[in-house]
Amino acid sequence: MGLFTKKMDNDGERRRRPRIKCAVVTRLTDNRGAAWSCKIIDFSEKGLCISTSASLNAGNIINVSRPAIEAKVIWSTDNRAGLTIVR
Repeated sequence: MGLFTKKMDNDGERRRRPRIKCAVVTRLTDNRGAAWSCKIIDFSEKGLCISTSASLNAGNIINVSRPAIEAKVIWSTDNRAGLTIVR
């Protein structure tokens, strides 16, 4: 099985764009240079869901190393966060 597994069903979820499940291990960095490991759980044209031990807050701008993007944290829980792609 590859990194990109399948399109997710929206079973009752109100999402603007379809998500594609994946399991990509990458790194996050913040504007201070702090870095954490994370795994991308799913992604869409405009954003991604990650699993990480980093303490992220809504509004934080972070860099994801693979793929190389800048993203804004939209929501976060203990070990997951939703990001929207800034550039």
